[in-house]
Amino acid sequence: MPDLLKNSEVDNTLKELNTHGSFGLPVETYTDNCVIFHSLYNHWHDEMEIICIEDGMGLVRLNREILRVKKGDLLLVNPGVLHGIKTDSKHTLYFKSIVFDLAFLQGPPGDLCQEQVISPLAENRAEFTHCISIGDSNYDNICRLFYQIHDCHRLKEPYYFVRLKSLLYNFFYEMLVGNYIIPADTEQNKNLLSIKQVLDYMERHYQETISAKSLALMSNFSEYYFMKMFRQYTGKTLIEYLNDLRLEKAKALLIHSDESVTQIAMKVGFNNTSYFIKKFQQANGISPGSYRKKLL
Repeated sequence: MPDLLKNSEVDNTLKELNTHGSFGLPVETYTDNCVIFHSLYNHWHDEMEIICIEDGMGLVRLNREILRVKKGDLLLVNPGVLHGIKTDSKHTLYFKSIVFDLAFLQGPPGDLCQEQVISPLAENRAEFTHCISIGDSNYDNICRLFYQIHDCHRLKEPYYFVRLKSLLYNFFYEMLVGNYIIPADTEQNKNLLSIKQVLDYMERHYQETISAKSLALMSNFSEYYFMKMFRQYTGKTLIEYLNDLRLEKAKALLIHSDESVTQIAMKVGFNNTSYFIKKFQQANGISPGSYRKKLL
């Protein structure tokens, strides 16, 4: 999925830097669409996110899983999961979401809710089922609670924060009743950590020669398995991802420096100017020189 939405920033590992809610109330709600940006960048965050597709169709990536979503689907994004959304150009996606820190529901040690539900989710020992659709077990109750939570936060009526916590606990209860909280895939968690470490390394060393062999050694996987896993989690081959990363760095230099196109190409890791210009044109529909003139 192309990373086209840039109004939110991410760090070296694609972790979103936006703050969701406040320290005292770490909950935020959103109403979004893919009208202008057909794809929401791949990213992850420590908070849990619930997304309700209100209209349209598209694809959602959750780690290495790709789901086709449609109106009425509820998506459960567990903490730390790499995710992104791509709309169907003929059926634009419209959706609402709730992002919240599990700490908002945290209880003291020994508390049954904390020990049996919140801690396993927060520590990635358990996770929500990724997608619930119309007709699935307990869907109506879960969907109703989603909208009640969203409206409660949006309207902010007196003492809404008390009701908000109550509604989230009710949501968790309905998820439990529907058997939508399951043991986490420990192998997948291990693989995801390796991918995040590789992404961080690529962000810091994109100017240098980077080989699949060296990254595979870093992740302690065979080169074949690493390449396969990298594509599963990012949606791109290693070369595609590295080229896109370098092109994004080049765009910033084209705008904020006076260096020549050749100098910039070399600076971001391309050792062939013609190849750099070709890839830039393919990715942006415009040459580097024209891009600079357009934005200056």
